[in-house]
Amino acid sequence: MTASSAFFSCIWYLVVYILPVKTLKDQCRMESNVKIVMIGGGGACIVCANTLRVLGNPAQIDIFTRRDETAYTPCEQPFVLRDTLSFEEMFYATPPWFEKKAIGLHTQRTVESIDRDRKVIIVDGEEVPYDILVINTGAIVKVPHIPGLKADRVHYLSTELKYAREIESIMPKGERAAVLGGGVIALEMAETLISKGYSSVSLIVSSGSLLSQQLDPEMAQKLEPLVRDEGVSLHLSETVMRAESVKDGVSLFLSGGEAIDVDLVFVAKGIVPDVELAKKAGLRIGKTGGIEVNQYLQTSDPSIYAAGDCIEGWHMVSERKSITGLATHSNRNGRLIGRNIHFGNTVAFLGSLNTFGAEIFGTTVVSIGITEHAANVEGREVLSVVRKGATRKKMFGGEDVWAKLIADPSTQTLVGAQLLGPREVSRIGERIILMIGEELPLARISQYETIFSPPLSNAYDLITNEADLLISELLKRGKSVTW
Repeated sequence: MTASSAFFSCIWYLVVYILPVKTLKDQCRMESNVKIVMIGGGGACIVCANTLRVLGNPAQIDIFTRRDETAYTPCEQPFVLRDTLSFEEMFYATPPWFEKKAIGLHTQRTVESIDRDRKVIIVDGEEVPYDILVINTGAIVKVPHIPGLKADRVHYLSTELKYAREIESIMPKGERAAVLGGGVIALEMAETLISKGYSSVSLIVSSGSLLSQQLDPEMAQKLEPLVRDEGVSLHLSETVMRAESVKDGVSLFLSGGEAIDVDLVFVAKGIVPDVELAKKAGLRIGKTGGIEVNQYLQTSDPSIYAAGDCIEGWHMVSERKSITGLATHSNRNGRLIGRNIHFGNTVAFLGSLNTFGAEIFGTTVVSIGITEHAANVEGREVLSVVRKGATRKKMFGGEDVWAKLIADPSTQTLVGAQLLGPREVSRIGERIILMIGEELPLARISQYETIFSPPLSNAYDLITNEADLLISELLKRGKSVTW
């Protein structure tokens, strides 16, 4: 880039991104007639609105969502279907809360379009003006085309409560089910069906292992026997080629030649960002299919921010563009946008570590950063170590833990981790998040003290042990380690 082009690029950035937001910041801090409109009603919108109110921002805030219910935790749906929670217990905010916060919540309202020139959205034919717009339209489920499969036999697993209520009503009508997908939602549905007494649950997974986006094959292989032992029939590296109606059910014909007879089919094949509204408005869409945003989560229009499953974010380790369908990702987006609206663009989004955690048939699975498989696909050299340890000695109630650490030999820092074990591994994972995110050298990790008492832990804990093994491997390769 030449000096002149760099200069004009800086001027363009200043005019498009900085100056308009400073003006909006001053308006929002001083005037109560500024209109902030949010589309979607997901967690990012609600958190953003609450952040603004906590900061004392007096702007008019209105949230429009086509859903009839909002302000609930979608990840709790499996536990409602298992009768661990009620639907009512999923909600973290009620209409009186929105009224108290002076946040206008408009449910069952469809936003048809965005007129960026006039700064209005069209909601069921009505024009609603905005000064700042936040898009949180989420994602839609992937729908595989299976010849012969009738609509009354298939149910798509979504974040919308109305679909969970439908599933609750139809589950007692079946005893045999197939779940399509090998991710966490598919696994949680399989566990739900087993808990409801289904005699046959088949998990049909197109990839060669479970949780292939979060676990490397050797870690997934430690989970698979646990799933099978609970009564789930695993069909790895298989797809449904066609379906055929039979008496009181449907036959699914798999790519491997097997046929499975079931009463119901549940689909959890992943998501794609819902960007139709943004695309119609002329906002830039990234190569991953998500809405393109800058480090402050502004879209290509500086008056419009976007958050959650519908945006194209980036990975903190690989820096690759990515779609992140995580509740904590959406919540962080919402807080960040609220602060940037109020203070001006002062808080930059760090990106995502794709931090994942779930409990599958009593085993907690945690994944952070990149997998070794993903690193290999990117052509990135990594070192890894897999070890089995325990939370503490068995006589103190210790339980087995499997851990895999992945390190970059050039930076001598961790870039990924995978854990399987009791619920305690989620706390271990949170410690590793900071190690990866703050790029702590392995040599420093090795020297940090850990909390120890025989009833609590081990004097030489598993993560420190694995860091030491990675250091030893670096030394074997002739690398110089700075202590």
